[in-house]
Amino acid sequence: MSRIEEALRKAKESRSNQLISASSDGEVQTPTAVTGGAISVVKQSSSSSLIKLMKENVTIDDEKLLSQKIIRPGSEKSSVTDSFRYLRTQLLQKSKDENFIVLVTSCGDGVDSSFVSMNMGAAFSFDETKTSLVVDCDFQSDTLDTMLDLDYEYGLLDFLDGNAEVVDIIKDVGIKRLRVIPSGLNAGRSSESFTTLRMKMLLDGLVERYQDRYVVLNSPAVSESVDTSILIDLVDYVVVAVPYGKVKKKDLENTLKRIDKSKLIGVVMNDVPEWV
Repeated sequence: MSRIEEALRKAKESRSNQLISASSDGEVQTPTAVTGGAISVVKQSSSSSLIKLMKENVTIDDEKLLSQKIIRPGSEKSSVTDSFRYLRTQLLQKSKDENFIVLVTSCGDGVDSSFVSMNMGAAFSFDETKTSLVVDCDFQSDTLDTMLDLDYEYGLLDFLDGNAEVVDIIKDVGIKRLRVIPSGLNAGRSSESFTTLRMKMLLDGLVERYQDRYVVLNSPAVSESVDTSILIDLVDYVVVAVPYGKVKKKDLENTLKRIDKSKLIGVVMNDVPEWV
């Protein structure tokens, strides 16, 4: 038996002796065992009561959500809200109501997928029986940080480097039942850490913490980062954000060829003019 297999076995055996706790930002923490670099999170038999315990330190009002271009229940731009609700429904039908990890990538140089990632997470949080977590895996852009006006010490890179724990990187952003893991303060760095067991076990743990948690990964364009290709192998589904009128058909076709067809949910048009 390898050292990793032995570590996983020991972590599994110790699960029955661990207790649930709550962090300062209202995130209910399932016990986590870190042994030999492996992260093991206990799966809960019921998550509804745990979701009710999630508290927001500060709640963002509708006016600020509108300025941040984040959808909300009763949004005036109902067509945008309805589009993300429809996408959410498609994903739930595809997964047969099991929770999952979906990657949002983009097509075209300099195209950012943060708008789609954040609003997909918001759409899942509309449902009081569900919770969502947006993980910023785009180390080349600070768009998500700017959109949410995030102020933090630790992010995903810090965790992958072993300088922070899971509880240190999950952030309350003021939206009910939605949490965010920022990329980290080492912006502009590409990381081979996505290939490590630590990354895989993190993603598995984030899904298993709540049975009704849906994880959205925000990533760079497939053509711009090898990291995105690595992440595609770690997720259940993929959505491609495409800026309206700015991508050639051939470029889109080349992007779609790089994605496993069984994981591809579809293409979302971004920055569509209101008159379209």
